[in-house]
Amino acid sequence: MISVKSFSLWNSDLAEAFTNAMLQRVNVRVRCCILHEGKPADVLLHGRFRKVEGREVHFVVRHKEITQGKCKSEENTCEYFFCLEEETPSGRIRLGYQGAGLVLEVSYNEKNELRSLFLRLANTCSTRKMRRDRRVPWSNERSRLAGVMPLEEVPSTRAELRDLLTLYYNSGQPNPLPLVNLSAGGACACVSEEIAQYSRSGNIFYLFFIVPSRSPASAPPHIFLSKKMGISRNLCEKGAGLRLLFAEELNWEFPGPTLQWNDILASGSDRLRACLDEYPDDDDEALLTA
Repeated sequence: MISVKSFSLWNSDLAEAFTNAMLQRVNVRVRCCILHEGKPADVLLHGRFRKVEGREVHFVVRHKEITQGKCKSEENTCEYFFCLEEETPSGRIRLGYQGAGLVLEVSYNEKNELRSLFLRLANTCSTRKMRRDRRVPWSNERSRLAGVMPLEEVPSTRAELRDLLTLYYNSGQPNPLPLVNLSAGGACACVSEEIAQYSRSGNIFYLFFIVPSRSPASAPPHIFLSKKMGISRNLCEKGAGLRLLFAEELNWEFPGPTLQWNDILASGSDRLRACLDEYPDDDDEALLTA
């Protein structure tokens, strides 16, 4: 852990990173030791920076988990982690930032629920290039609808797509389909061995569709033409973990009976990415080195 004593009055690079985290409204993960029911406790928080002044930040809590047992760190100390997107000549990348800090003040609402923290963050941190998109652990409760099916031919009309989805549900497939994780660029789905081993010539192999639980009721499903990236064993209670890369996304705004598929192979789905922001947890590993 970076020493919380390594403070100076200013560090322009870090101050800019904290400001960008606030402006991009990224999820920030904070682990800290603070008082809980009168005793010091380790607390894992997810939230966002609301206000940034240099390295002093106002952190608003969106989700809280209490770890049982004694604190593993000093009281009123913390570690933070967040990712920022940056544009480079070779495309968009995500950089992870991890560092230490001090808890200056804890704020509660009228129900005595933890509301926000005022933090002073250290003037050094670790950074590392991360995977392009957050990979969010997924459970059945997070899907109102989910499924995957091999494709013999890519559907070109709304009628063909409707027939495919009807065929899927009439085949007795689970709904929602269990997923290991989900990102704006792909998914790992628990499927039967028959579906996992399916292969044919061509670039597109699977139709993947999902309606996350926190999507607006009026929002259409997210539907993707997907490439098979591999199979992961021992991730699913039944079947195999099929790893998919989203190649094209159905454009619901395209008028008429003909379907339009947008190429998202290099960028991922902006629409799904925005939806996944409603789920603060992710599989990004803590950074250990710069």
